[in-house]
Amino acid sequence: MSAIIAVPVTITVLAPSFKTTTEYPVDIGPTSLYPEVGQGQIPWHPVTFENRPDDTTGLARRLVYIRNDGDDKFTAIANTCMHLGCPVQANATGFACPCHGGQYDSQGRRIAGPPVRPLNRYETTVDDNGHLILGQLYAMDDQLNRHQLKGPGQQVTGLLSYLYPPAPQG
Repeated sequence: MSAIIAVPVTITVLAPSFKTTTEYPVDIGPTSLYPEVGQGQIPWHPVTFENRPDDTTGLARRLVYIRNDGDDKFTAIANTCMHLGCPVQANATGFACPCHGGQYDSQGRRIAGPPVRPLNRYETTVDDNGHLILGQLYAMDDQLNRHQLKGPGQQVTGLLSYLYPPAPQG
């Protein structure tokens, strides 16, 4: 009798962990919109975009910070704090989370406060028309190595990284 009750409940609880999501490549405009920034200026260009074209609710709206690294190379950092998911803000020295005091350097690495790891990033490419394309979101470790996407509060390396179910992958 216990199995008859437990199996459906277990499947219902665990099924969302294995669901995949599809994030579409997003064209965020010509690269000329993101010039290299001079010394002493905030190097990040905030861009709001929809990551699912079929969404009509506005819930798929995202903010990303774009930096022009030169030679058609760009860095795109998500604005989600890796503590509890609050939106971070760019400043002259990096990023700051207003919720619990998380601080990140100019590369998105944590330098103070409760975040467990660096900010997530998006793949970037420049298409044949000179437009910047955002691809898949991925996680970073403290050495800025790429890892499978994890949510706020989740480690990407070490023993603790195995205690959370994987985030949906597109």
